[in-house]
Amino acid sequence: MSEQEHPDPAKWWFHRRIMAYVSLFGLCCVLVAVFAVNVAEHKITLLQTLAWVFSANLLYYYGGNAVEALKVKR
Repeated sequence: MSEQEHPDPAKWWFHRRIMAYVSLFGLCCVLVAVFAVNVAEHKITLLQTLAWVFSANLLYYYGGNAVEALKVKR
């Protein structure tokens, strides 16, 4: 096994999947807060930052899935 391979890929992907689900839930909470709740103006920057962080986590997960799918095709 090379040093760049994870010893248990299924466990690694399970944790990535959990991270993606938590990020998706967090992004939904941010959207609900923005559209359904009267948010104070000073909290808008915080909500924007959280939306970017959750979106980056989702891109990380789905980008990793795309890389793994391309490895299988080759």
